[in-house]
Amino acid sequence: MKASYNWLKEFIDFSISPKELAHALTMSGFEVEGVMEFEGDAIFDINVTPNRPDCLSIVGMAREISAILEIPLKIAPVEIKKQEGRGPNVEIKNAELCRRYAARLIHGVKLAPSPERLVKRLEAHGFKAICNVVDITNYVLLELGQPLHAFDLDKLAGRKIAVNTAGSETKFQTLDNEDRNLKEDMLLIWDAEKPVALAGVMGGLNTEVSSSTKNILLESAYFYPSSIRKASKSLGVTSESSYRFERGVDIDNVAKALDRAAQMIEEIAGGQVSCLTDIYPQHFTPKQIPVRIEKITSLLGIKIQESQIQNILNGLGFEIKREGEGYVVIPPSFRIDVQRDVDITEELARLYGYDKISATLPRIQMRQAPAAKLRDLINVMRNSMTKSGFSEVINYSFINPDIFERLNLPPDDKRRELVYIKNPLRKEESAMRTTLIPALLNNVSLNLNRGEKMLRFFEVSKVFLPSGNKLPNEVVQTAAVLNKGASASLWETRHDGFYDVKGALENLFRDLRIKDFVLEQNPSLPEPYLHPGKACSISISGEKIGALGAIHPSVSEAFDIKGNVIILEIRDVEKLLKHISPGATFLSLPKFPYVERDLAVIVSGDITVEQVRAEILKVDSGIIESVSLFDIYTGKPIPEDKKSLAFAIRYRSTDRTLRDEEVDSVHLTIAAKLKTALNAELRS
Repeated sequence: MKASYNWLKEFIDFSISPKELAHALTMSGFEVEGVMEFEGDAIFDINVTPNRPDCLSIVGMAREISAILEIPLKIAPVEIKKQEGRGPNVEIKNAELCRRYAARLIHGVKLAPSPERLVKRLEAHGFKAICNVVDITNYVLLELGQPLHAFDLDKLAGRKIAVNTAGSETKFQTLDNEDRNLKEDMLLIWDAEKPVALAGVMGGLNTEVSSSTKNILLESAYFYPSSIRKASKSLGVTSESSYRFERGVDIDNVAKALDRAAQMIEEIAGGQVSCLTDIYPQHFTPKQIPVRIEKITSLLGIKIQESQIQNILNGLGFEIKREGEGYVVIPPSFRIDVQRDVDITEELARLYGYDKISATLPRIQMRQAPAAKLRDLINVMRNSMTKSGFSEVINYSFINPDIFERLNLPPDDKRRELVYIKNPLRKEESAMRTTLIPALLNNVSLNLNRGEKMLRFFEVSKVFLPSGNKLPNEVVQTAAVLNKGASASLWETRHDGFYDVKGALENLFRDLRIKDFVLEQNPSLPEPYLHPGKACSISISGEKIGALGAIHPSVSEAFDIKGNVIILEIRDVEKLLKHISPGATFLSLPKFPYVERDLAVIVSGDITVEQVRAEILKVDSGIIESVSLFDIYTGKPIPEDKKSLAFAIRYRSTDRTLRDEEVDSVHLTIAAKLKTALNAELRS
């Protein structure tokens, strides 16, 4: 923004030098990047921030200088000598994008070169003189910050103006003789038949003011900033008008600027000015901002006298009312950047003087940062799985939407509800994953096909589950896969890989201090990609948190896997947090000996070991220390639909040596309870 020192002095009676004025502006937040001499004047090059469109004019900068120097602003009233006839016919068809439109007709103007004083002032600010009418609109733009446009009235079909979007109109020729490709939502100025201007950006060649022009229609308007910004960027056209409109002009200044230009045209180019047409559907309502003195002091770190607060805000054009322990501040219409109490505080800091606010270190109470519980849990999980011999893999977060067919997932499974990527590199990576399993199975397949047999992989990462909103739920999951293969060890190991993974899971829960977990086998519980007879669900305190089991044969075939792959999946790692014991409890070594008794019971084939164990521990004796299963037997002489479970029960007291009689009593109570609860029979 360029501003003339002499022009500014027409609105304020100050005596400081250009150098002193440049320093004062810079210290109040308007950096003066340079001062250039121009025919006895000093032209300031001022860096105006995007949030201050009110200062993109001479009067706007004069207002700031008036507040800085505490010198009254003087603006002469606008007087149009005589207004005759009705104003132009104007219609706003899109009030959302055009909030106000004012216009006047001026008949009998005489186009000629502008007076030398006006030409020099325009040239000093980077404008090229064209003719008196056009030069006046540019002069008022510089003076008041309000863009204006003059149409040749005789070229307007129907001598009317309508403000509406382009709609089906696709081409428009602007003043620079360029054909512009329009979009249907771009705002245009129309006459009765055709578009005549790109609203807020540039006028049209078809209604250009020329040497033959006798009558003009002069417009002044407020266009919605984002609409102008979008059109300007889309068309690649930037003008002095669009630069101001897209930042926001003063809606209450629309008619004032129009009258100022009409007054100058009347004085310089002659002509008769018509009455005003001012379409203003919804008037500007000033914002009322409550401000507390205490908060101002807290934010600035200093106390400003209340009288000084009032003087600063009044000098900036703010209305201020006392209310309770603070104020209600009403910003003027040209200060659209002031929306909150912190904005008011910033204005006070600027005008009070940043140099008067001493630099002090804030008082910060040092304290330990809160523990990132989920992060710590994930670290423990990674360390535990690594200790169990598993290698961590990191796969892409993208999957192929067709992968679910290979996993046997039913059509109504929630994991089929994917978030798709707008610009995927290929179909195989076109959606965000909802499970870690497919990528791990691909890892296994790839390694098996390259001759690797002993495979232990795990991954701890996010999946993206449907949430009902635009964005998915990001959930951290853990999954592991194991393919045992043929062992090269000298020692024969016959147990299935299932027990290796089960052991890793038990180690994990021990490292996480999670106790009440249960593995429950039920054909209806495992995932569809697990073998129904070789899988179980994982529950903690009755809440199902995952699954463990062998891969389903059809899934194994679909992924080209030849081997007995075991899968472990924990669906929501964060849910483990509530099951973690608060800390380790240390007990003294037992002082008294234990008594161990065996108990073998015959139960129905569908009764689980955990059910029997839980019933034993329910016996309230105070001396049952542990219950361990050591044998499961089926076959003769046990009936076909039953099985034999043998437990070693250890009894111990913390304050005495147990007698056989009391151990026998509890042992018989346990047998009776199992008979009642599970219809269990003692095995002889």
